[in-house]
Amino acid sequence: MAASSSGIRWLQVYFSALLVFGSSDVQGFVPCNARVGQSSIYCVCNSTYCDTIEPYTRGNKGLYVLYQSSQAGHRLTKNTSKFSQTRNNSGDVPVFTVDRNSTYQTIIGFGGAFTDSAGINILNLSAKAQENLLRAYYSTDGLEYSTGRIPMASCDFSTHIYSYDDHPEDFNLTNFSLAMEDIKFKIPLIQRAQNMSQKKIKLFATPWSAPAWMKTNKNMTGNGSLIGQPGGKYYKTWAMYFIRFLQEYAKKNISMWGITAQNEPADGNLYHFQFQAMGWTAETQRDFIAKDLGPLLHKYGYGNLKLMILDDDRIFFTNMAKNGVFLC
Repeated sequence: MAASSSGIRWLQVYFSALLVFGSSDVQGFVPCNARVGQSSIYCVCNSTYCDTIEPYTRGNKGLYVLYQSSQAGHRLTKNTSKFSQTRNNSGDVPVFTVDRNSTYQTIIGFGGAFTDSAGINILNLSAKAQENLLRAYYSTDGLEYSTGRIPMASCDFSTHIYSYDDHPEDFNLTNFSLAMEDIKFKIPLIQRAQNMSQKKIKLFATPWSAPAWMKTNKNMTGNGSLIGQPGGKYYKTWAMYFIRFLQEYAKKNISMWGITAQNEPADGNLYHFQFQAMGWTAETQRDFIAKDLGPLLHKYGYGNLKLMILDDDRIFFTNMAKNGVFLC
C-alpha cells in the first residue's frame, strides 16, 4: 500500500469483494453446504444445518479482510492478507482508490421486508429451520440485518387485498384494527428478529394503499388517489390511519424508526395498475405531509420519527425535488 500526502490509499483487489481493515482469528463458523442451482450455487439452510458468516473484528495494522461472493461458489468467504507496499500499474488487477477525505451518503443499514408472503413461507418451515433462517439474517452468526420494512396492511406480497378499516365513511376510524396477517405473520417474526439481534433494528412502515372507500376509484388497486385535497377530511383521516398503525404496533412492543409516505407513489397514477397502489404527485405528497401527516405525528408524540418521501424509482427524484417535497 502506498500512501500520498492527500491521504489516498491504493488497494490491490483480486476479486469482487467487501473490504474492511483489520483481521480476525475467530473460529467455529459453519461453512456453506453448497448445492448447484440453475446458474450458480446456493447454500443449504434447514433444520439440521445452516452456514454462518465468519465474523469480523479489528486486528493488526497493515492487514485487510476480504469477504468474497461469486457466481463460482464463494459465499462471503473470508480471507485475510497484507497490503502490498507498491502500487501495481500493470493493468492485470483492478485498483480501488479509497480517499478518506471524501465522504458521501451515510448508509443507514441493510435489511428486508416483513411481508405476508415472507411470514407464510417462514412459518411453513419446521421450528428449528425457522430459527436457523432467522439467525442467518439477524444474529451475529449471519448477516446482522439492521433495518426492516413493514407494509401497512396488504401489498403485492399478500394473498388477498385488505386494509385496517374497510368500513365506508368511518372518518373517526372507529373500526380500525390490525389484520390477522399482522398478528400471525408479521408481528411474531419481527419480535423474534428483535430478540436475536444485538442491535436495535430500524423498522419503518410503508402503506401501499388507503382503504378503497377513501379513494377516487373505490379500489385499493388501479388508478386512484385519495378523495379531495390535502387538508380535507379524507387526507386527515388517512393521516390518522398512520397514527393508529403506530399505536397498535407499539402495544406489541414494536416501535418504528421511520415511515415512508407512500410506496411507489407513481404506481397509482397508472391506468389499470395491477396491485395495491395510490397515486400522488410531488405537490400532493408535499401538501399532505405539511397539512395533515406532519402535524399529527408531532401531536401524538412521533415528531422524531424519520419521515421519508418518494420511495420510488430514481427517475422521479428530480421532479420531487423541484416541487418542494424536501422543503416541507
